[in-house]
Amino acid sequence: MDQGLAAVIAGLAGAIGGASGAGLGARATARAMARQVRDQATTEHGQWIRDQRMQAYLTLTQEWDAAHRCLKNIWDQAEKVYYDDVNHILQGDIGEIYNAFLDQLEEAAAPTTTAFERVAMLGPSEVDNAALVLEQALQRLQALIRRQLVPPPERTTGWNSEQWDASELAAAEARQVFVDRVRRVLDIPPTPTPRA
Repeated sequence: MDQGLAAVIAGLAGAIGGASGAGLGARATARAMARQVRDQATTEHGQWIRDQRMQAYLTLTQEWDAAHRCLKNIWDQAEKVYYDDVNHILQGDIGEIYNAFLDQLEEAAAPTTTAFERVAMLGPSEVDNAALVLEQALQRLQALIRRQLVPPPERTTGWNSEQWDASELAAAEARQVFVDRVRRVLDIPPTPTPRA
């Protein structure tokens, strides 16, 4: 009977050990599966954010380029009017044409507003900061045109192409910084947050 009792005790110990091991294994498996689901959800969310950012960055770049072209066109047309009709300008007869340019100027960058806001919402801050510099560059170009469209006698200087060239160079540099920051952000693939 000692051997039988020992066998029963050994069997019970084995069963208890097996059940404990199975329970621990099941818990470990459940934790691993939960972690995998969380990691997958985090990665999918990261991919969704990345896709949203990519679309926002592309839209902003397109809208900014269109606004920049529009401002350049206004500048070129106003400069041509200035040189073609400088005598009329000096007499103050050109106000209506300049007012038409001012109206175009107000409309030129309006479509970029929503694009800038979307980038600000999606971030990250390094791209948002570059977008802010890009927006300021566009505003400087608008302000420069606005100053050039002040009719005489309020305007005491001639047409100043050097300021335009400097502002346009700064705008091109701001655009390149924006593109570089965007590229850096989009080059990082979404991954789950590492667990400590």
